[in-house]
Amino acid sequence: LSICIFCFISSSAQAKVNCLKCHPQVRNQLSRGNVHKPLRKRNCTICHSTHASDQPHLLVKPTKELCLSCHKKAFKVKYPHMPVMEGDCDKCHAPHASPYTALLKKQEREICFDCHQKEKIFLGKKFHNPVKKCLSCHKAHGSNYPGLLNKPLKGLCFTCHQKTKTIVQHKGSALKGNFCLSCHNAHSSKKSHLLRTYAHSPYAKGQCQSCHLMQGKKVGKVKSDNRLLCLTCHPQVENADHFIYSHIQLTPGSNVCLDCHTPHLSDIKPSLKGSPKQICFSCHRDTKNRLLSNSPGFKYKHPEAKKGNCLVCHQGHGSNKLFLLKEGGINTCTSCHKRHARFTHPIGEKAIDPRCKTKMDCVTCHHPMGAKDIYNIIFDHREELCIQCHKIST
Repeated sequence: LSICIFCFISSSAQAKVNCLKCHPQVRNQLSRGNVHKPLRKRNCTICHSTHASDQPHLLVKPTKELCLSCHKKAFKVKYPHMPVMEGDCDKCHAPHASPYTALLKKQEREICFDCHQKEKIFLGKKFHNPVKKCLSCHKAHGSNYPGLLNKPLKGLCFTCHQKTKTIVQHKGSALKGNFCLSCHNAHSSKKSHLLRTYAHSPYAKGQCQSCHLMQGKKVGKVKSDNRLLCLTCHPQVENADHFIYSHIQLTPGSNVCLDCHTPHLSDIKPSLKGSPKQICFSCHRDTKNRLLSNSPGFKYKHPEAKKGNCLVCHQGHGSNKLFLLKEGGINTCTSCHKRHARFTHPIGEKAIDPRCKTKMDCVTCHHPMGAKDIYNIIFDHREELCIQCHKIST
């Protein structure tokens, strides 16, 4: 009873400071420059339970729900920042007080570098000035624009780079669309003007006329929006048209090459718009969600798939094999898993799945993009897997 009286005395004003009597480490934080409003007003019970809780630190709710109860705007965006989406607010923010603005645990840029590795941002000797202050271009919690940008890409660039001057520098091009990053790196580069590393051959040679009209009212326009323009220099890719399964037949009449490749400059060969992982995930969203999911149902993933090394198993342009595989289903797997080619459950023509009457292969039991059991097995390997086909007679 005496312990209860120590915390709960009659004066409500006094009750607000009672927590600090036993938590001097929190009391010491009151002298920091920025104090969380509930602590500043001594309203500890807004976040903490007085007696018991199912949450760490006696929190009244899980962190995400607790922060959301006051900070709702952070979640009402199309592209939320991953820590926000996962409720890891305390990755960036101190819960009680901080010498930095917005209760940040460190200086703004250093917080970002905890997850976004410096060596991936500072790729070269030339740096974009706003790199010193990430929030010049990005929203911390989330944005309605890709990359957590403050505004659409072109409009964002023109906030610092005068539009008229930029058009003159680009030989009168109208600079329509979000094309700045097709040639320039947003953060840093080994080249001047933050240009990307690898140049498309016609661009490198100054042969703009290979792809663009150079006379008349339509000067600067691309000669054709059709993929045939690319095939004039890349005839080997035309063979992909003749595969049973082809990426480049997805949108007849349009230049689907530009879905994956950039026509001018790139940091990734062969003139890719981003990493293979980024490119594939931009269309294959179900696969992306499965590979990035923390759900127990997708606990185990193929390591190459998780890293986004899709081209280890798949052809980029086309294949005669289902799912654009490089080899047949079994051969694709055994090209790496050689030991399993020598001893395994019967598969192939002589092993027919009794459920669907098709030949069994590796993915009959394994799901490379994510499964709930070890070795990417789609059912519990101790009980459920075998009885899918081998029914127990009673």
